[in-house]
Amino acid sequence: MPSQKEIGSKFRKKILSLILAPKISPDELKINIQFMAEDDEKSKSLIFNRNWEVSFFLFENQYLPSIQFIREYPAIDLPSVKVDEGAVKYILNGADVFGQGITSVSPQFSSNSIVTVCNPQNAVLALGKSLKSSDELLNSRGKVILNIHYLGDSIWENKL
Repeated sequence: MPSQKEIGSKFRKKILSLILAPKISPDELKINIQFMAEDDEKSKSLIFNRNWEVSFFLFENQYLPSIQFIREYPAIDLPSVKVDEGAVKYILNGADVFGQGITSVSPQFSSNSIVTVCNPQNAVLALGKSLKSSDELLNSRGKVILNIHYLGDSIWENKL
């Protein structure tokens, strides 16, 4: 059974230091850090806003923005890759991103960067971890981005 609790001000400050949300003000972040749910092993953790919508989730000891948060705050400054239409259905089923499906990258980034994955119309489909730098992605074959959160997954559904 996951534990759910309201986040106090001291813990909120600690969480703020672990959030990846470039160009989002601390005041905007604070209103999106109200409640937390963790699984029993504390290996999965979700941060909710006042409306119990997922704002951030824990990945490799860092809180990453949910797709809902990214859509609500388009000023967030994360690198982005665009994929072709053929890759969309696979990504929405949880598949990792392969180099063959990437059509563009913006801006430049290094390997192990957190990136948004967008469809041809620039709508965010997923959040991933790049296995290669942006320079290497366009000329690579095989898996280049790990899909860590996508539309329709448990995070999208507000579940651990």
